[in-house]
Parts: sequence; C-alpha cells; structure tokens
Amino acid sequence: MSKIAPYHTDSPEYPPSHRNVYHDRDNCPAGKTIKQAHRKAGKAERPRCNDCKKLD
Repeated sequence: MSKIAPYHTDSPEYPPSHRNVYHDRDNCPAGKTIKQAHRKAGKAERPRCNDCKKLD
C-alpha cells in the first residue's frame, strides 16, 4: 500500500480505462492486472488512474 514509480501501458490487451491513465500505487486493482512485461515507465502525459487516487 505505497506509492511506486509511475507506469502505464499501451498494450491493446487491456481496456482503454487501463491504457489511458498512469498508475502509481502498488495495490491499485487496475494496475495489478497489467503484466510486468507490458508496463512502461512514466506517466506518458496521461491522467492519474482513479483507483490510484482513491488509495491515497
């Protein structure tokens, strides 16, 4: 339950709700579904995930 370095994905395997945002919480339900191999470092000028915001 802590902040981690921001990451995002652009893999079509995931729904837009997961692809169009960045994640920065290790316990984010949406972020946890993204496989490590599909994670890209950084925010990519995307808004923060609503699930991550709720975990603050």
